[in-house]
Amino acid sequence: MQLTNKKMPAFRAALAAASCGLLGIATTTAHAEDTSADSKKWQVDTAVLYYAEDSGRVTAAEPIVNFKKDYGDERVLNLKVTLDSLTGASPNGATSSSQPQTFTGPSGNKTYTTAPNSQPLDGEFKDTRAAIHANWEQPLGEDYKASVGGGISSEFDFKSLSLNGAISKDLNNKNTTISAGLNLELDTLNSVGGKPKPFSSMAANIKEGDDNKTVIDALIGVTQVINRKTIMQWNYSLSTSSGYHTDPYKVLSLVDGTTGFASDYLFENRPDSRTRHSLFWQTKYHLTEDVVDVSYRYMTDDWGINSHTLDLRYRYQLNDSSYLEPHVRFYTQNKADFYRSFLVQGQALPQFASADPRLGEFDATTFGIKYGKTLSNDREFSVRVEQYNQAGNVKTPAIGQLKTQTLVPDLNALVVQFGYSFKF
Repeated sequence: MQLTNKKMPAFRAALAAASCGLLGIATTTAHAEDTSADSKKWQVDTAVLYYAEDSGRVTAAEPIVNFKKDYGDERVLNLKVTLDSLTGASPNGATSSSQPQTFTGPSGNKTYTTAPNSQPLDGEFKDTRAAIHANWEQPLGEDYKASVGGGISSEFDFKSLSLNGAISKDLNNKNTTISAGLNLELDTLNSVGGKPKPFSSMAANIKEGDDNKTVIDALIGVTQVINRKTIMQWNYSLSTSSGYHTDPYKVLSLVDGTTGFASDYLFENRPDSRTRHSLFWQTKYHLTEDVVDVSYRYMTDDWGINSHTLDLRYRYQLNDSSYLEPHVRFYTQNKADFYRSFLVQGQALPQFASADPRLGEFDATTFGIKYGKTLSNDREFSVRVEQYNQAGNVKTPAIGQLKTQTLVPDLNALVVQFGYSFKF
């Protein structure tokens, strides 16, 4: 089925969501040509996501509800509410050892011991987050459209306030759209017991006060209708952040230079600023009934990390009311300049250091499939199942007993999401 001119705006809006997602800007497909009574109803999109890592690690449950109201003339209000709960065991950054290891909890009042030859995990990891975001979108003249929004997110040790805005202009008989957006995020960290002093001993539990971080994201993009079947998008984004970037719950093992056994565990320290550049490309191609969706992202930052992401989706139309969408994603990154698997006793401490695997070199793949079905009365149901696999590439020469240990264990996780949409 070829795309008609009437369907083109909706198709373009769906693709534009990728760019606005970088800024946390809510996007909608505003059916400006739909003047029916249904267009004045609230559109409600709900989803429940379940995430579970293997080996008894982190488990997350996240319900999401998005309310959309079309007030006509392409004026659209979006309200999004998110709740999530995380439990399980989280890696604390220390290396595994052939002997049991005892660590001090974040509060300083408890200790926990990990078994030999196993990744040290803090088994008391818990977190609950509540977030709400609102966004208003409306035209500014015949060819311009603008949106403004804001959001609040709260956890027991972290709070965030965000404000964003975007503007777009249609050109070339609405076949070309240029867009720009800006997002401001103000974060406050209230870590348990206060933030730790950099490179201080975990056992000493030397803590300081709370801290803050400011993030500014900017984006410019172009969306181009190539022909009746193909639409393409290019984006460039710049992200700058200043303030506290250190994870207050992560440590590094301080090991003996001969035996490799840990003599102490020191809190990590990261730079107080970060600048990231990102290039994004996406193409959607309509076959007779199906849709091919391919995208690529390149990211580089001043921490020394470069990453590549390739994402492929194929939406197979089973019949008029249902579809299947296989999905595969490939991701790779090199390590940050200050990433260390461990520190060696007697050597001078670096200015910055972290053993967080998310800052190390690794490859990750995601394989999954989504099923969706349109029901009567403007209702839709979907279910998505994905498997995530991450493998670290550790190149640090091991010392002593560390030669027998897996410094960065693989991470495998299952993702299941149920979605249900309706109008009222």
